[in-house]
Amino acid sequence: MTGDATRVAELRRELESRRRLKQLRQAYGLNFYRPHHKQDVFHSNGDITGRYSRFGNRTGKTISGAAEDASWLLGGRVFYRESFDVLDGQRNVVRHHVGTRDNPLVTKGIPPHPVKGLLVCSDWDKAKEIFTNREGSYEMWGDLFQLIPKVALGRPHVSRGGHIDQIPVKRLTEFGGGESLLYVDTVESYKHARLSQESSDWDFIHYDEPPPQSMFVSNKRGLADRAGKFWLNATSLEEMWINDEFCPPKQNNLNVAPEGMRFDKSPGVSRFIVTASTYDNPYLSASGVAEFEASLSKDERECRINGLPLAMTGLIYKEFIYDAHVLTNVPEGWEDFHLPPKNYTVRVWWDYHTRLPQAVLFVATDPKGRVFVYDELFEDNLIDPVAKSILAKTKGRFVADYEIDPFAVIPHPVTNESIVDELMKYDLYFDKATKDWTTGIIKWRKR
Repeated sequence: MTGDATRVAELRRELESRRRLKQLRQAYGLNFYRPHHKQDVFHSNGDITGRYSRFGNRTGKTISGAAEDASWLLGGRVFYRESFDVLDGQRNVVRHHVGTRDNPLVTKGIPPHPVKGLLVCSDWDKAKEIFTNREGSYEMWGDLFQLIPKVALGRPHVSRGGHIDQIPVKRLTEFGGGESLLYVDTVESYKHARLSQESSDWDFIHYDEPPPQSMFVSNKRGLADRAGKFWLNATSLEEMWINDEFCPPKQNNLNVAPEGMRFDKSPGVSRFIVTASTYDNPYLSASGVAEFEASLSKDERECRINGLPLAMTGLIYKEFIYDAHVLTNVPEGWEDFHLPPKNYTVRVWWDYHTRLPQAVLFVATDPKGRVFVYDELFEDNLIDPVAKSILAKTKGRFVADYEIDPFAVIPHPVTNESIVDELMKYDLYFDKATKDWTTGIIKWRKR
């Protein structure tokens, strides 16, 4: 064989090898998944009850969440059976993972039986776009169908609305066999039928975007029977309650150690949070990231690049120090933290919304002029329960001011009555608050 013929034969073998590798990747996607450092931290803490990957955009949060879903459905994180380098954002090797068939990370936290899981997306369009699309070429498929091995994938169920809402997956024989089932639902559907998820039970729940707190509570009840776990892989654009859920007391909710932060809320109830910025993803080009960052405002940059909750980027009081501003003991003369003395002056401020939960703040001023934020309400957007809660919390106290968002003063075009008019029926007389939040922030920062 001549030199040219030999070279042609080598090229053909290389081409065939690449074709075969592509076929294997398309058939066994999860085996070829390689988590970067922050994704590895998330997967490595699979024994914790609740995990939160508070990642910026383009950090790989979605694919890591889908990989965890697929691993639970199959029975193990099969990618940890392979050896590979775990890279940080600068492509430095953080650790070398030694892949073995019985590596403890393969099954850490995953039940030894078929599971029933729930994936929650913001709406059905996003669910299809990110997770369940099977149209077009393989590269256009959703993450779940790219990761779940073809031999393990059952026939997905399609709802009357044309959405894939159930995905059966054959559990691998080395993990005991059987069939797992993943349900897909949306925040959008929950808002239209809030009781739809009250009776379900789950081994795991994965939130691709922050859910409303009421939905989270409804879903979490379904984890109790199976001692299930949940994880959120999201950019924190809203739903600030999640930060409190995953950050321990006395933390400012901003700074998280590179290896994540774990704490126990109560015996047997653990939480874990790991943060990542776009720059932690070693598989992005520097020019692409720079182009994306240049299109963002300062506050958006903090959230979308660094994963900092949007509400913490421009609307919080940066002077806030937990140890200085939060009382750890009940003040002298108080019955409890939420019960100031009767001679204090109380003020009630209501951030009224028609769709979002109602937020009501209770502030007390003592005879020396010191101000205490002593109670708050977060309720569904229903007038009756909120009004009754306000009456209960202010009973027997002198309330100097009731102020409410100006939107509540706008009269209804048919009845010609406003929310303020409705509140008068409860003997609650609210004044219109100012929208000059800039001046308000400046005044509060002086205190």
